[in-house]
Amino acid sequence: MTFSPYPERVTHLPAHVAIKQDNKAANEAHSSGYMINNSPTSVTLLLTMEHSTLRSPAAQMFTQHLRLLSLTMGVALFFCTGFASIELYKQCRSEMLLKTVVLANNVADQLVAGDVRGMQNLVLNTERDTDITDVTLYDHKGRAVLSSNNGTLITTEKLPEVDIEKTSKVYFSMTNLIISTPVSDTSGVHGQLIVQSKTTSLYRRIFQLFLLNLTGFIALTVVTAYALAKRQIQRLQPAFVLSEITQKVAASGDFSIRSTIDEHEDLARLHQHFNQMMARIESWESDVHSEARERREAENRLHILENHDSLTKLPNRHYFHRLLTNNVEDAIANQEMMALMFIDLDHFKDISNTFGYDVCDQILSIMAQRLSEVLRNTDSLCRVDADEFAAVLPRVDSLDTVRSLASRLVLAMQKPMTLQGKHFVVTGSIGIACCPLHAVDQRLFLHFADLALKNAKSSGRNTWSLYDPNTMKSDDPLI
Repeated sequence: MTFSPYPERVTHLPAHVAIKQDNKAANEAHSSGYMINNSPTSVTLLLTMEHSTLRSPAAQMFTQHLRLLSLTMGVALFFCTGFASIELYKQCRSEMLLKTVVLANNVADQLVAGDVRGMQNLVLNTERDTDITDVTLYDHKGRAVLSSNNGTLITTEKLPEVDIEKTSKVYFSMTNLIISTPVSDTSGVHGQLIVQSKTTSLYRRIFQLFLLNLTGFIALTVVTAYALAKRQIQRLQPAFVLSEITQKVAASGDFSIRSTIDEHEDLARLHQHFNQMMARIESWESDVHSEARERREAENRLHILENHDSLTKLPNRHYFHRLLTNNVEDAIANQEMMALMFIDLDHFKDISNTFGYDVCDQILSIMAQRLSEVLRNTDSLCRVDADEFAAVLPRVDSLDTVRSLASRLVLAMQKPMTLQGKHFVVTGSIGIACCPLHAVDQRLFLHFADLALKNAKSSGRNTWSLYDPNTMKSDDPLI
């Protein structure tokens, strides 16, 4: 049996870490000419230099090469995409034809045997393929016997008859791909299967291929144009390197990236200042993440201590009341029944006085484990007092389920145990109340479960008792 750290809807908002900026680092960055968010930076300086360079004859030559290569690559892209689209269509057609033939072979036996349920299951299974929209099965006379649209069976009365064909055929339109194939086995043709699918995936694959080719051709065009004009822009190579580094930093968020350009290269000082700025940002980011992580860990530890018992590791009374509130609201809203069990260990105080706290702690841990093993995965066991547990049972089908669980819990508690060389048999009493059967008010709900527990104790202990309004009267005048 497992427990969530917090009950449903009793949520704890994640810690909002107040990130304080390092004013000293910010002032240093400002004085050095580096500002974050819409402020002048080294990247702005780089773009200005590149813009002024584009006005030179070398830049004009580079632009001419780029235009010519772009036109050539555009024509190549058109033909490559067209050829690839034809191949993709053939592949899509082959895949859909194979699916249709396999489905026809599978449905042949059911069609011959008249197994309608089997045919329905096979046809409805096609809804897993999001491309298939319509599936229609015809018998040997060409009459529709089964048809589905988007995974839903539809009537076949208005569907026209078809001529049974002995070979598979494919019909293609801009929006649909229709496959018609005979349903046959070794004994002959028994019907016809027509599958209609959307061509959306085909167009999507063509579009993805187009984007991939476009990216490749653009990269090739740029690289080729750059190679042709390399000598003209060689002096600006350090600026391009720094531009690529800044883009990589912006995309990955990794501020540990550094420029490794030779200090004797042109614009070397720009790279040095860039590395200094990255070092300051990296140090600031590391401090912020470390502080945030420490705060989250501290809050998680605090939440665990607030909501769980340190001995049994079970949720405590604080958690129990919030959990019960949620389950009562759900039971009323969903018109379901839930149950509450108060489980009290019999004569536990006498055991404590006789054998001490160490033995009692071991008994409580063993009892918590035994009770958890009996309860369902959806149930929640809490320790609400020194020798008292509470079990919250949501979505209970009937009172028989509650009675069965209570009986099994009583049997589980009374199993013998050996501690410090001594044999112990510890029993328990259980009081049960159900919502909304017995009460919809949480205070009454708790009170009725407590009355049932008292009735179980007065009945000789080592048993369970379900609240009965006719026999269990409350001493509270307000009830």
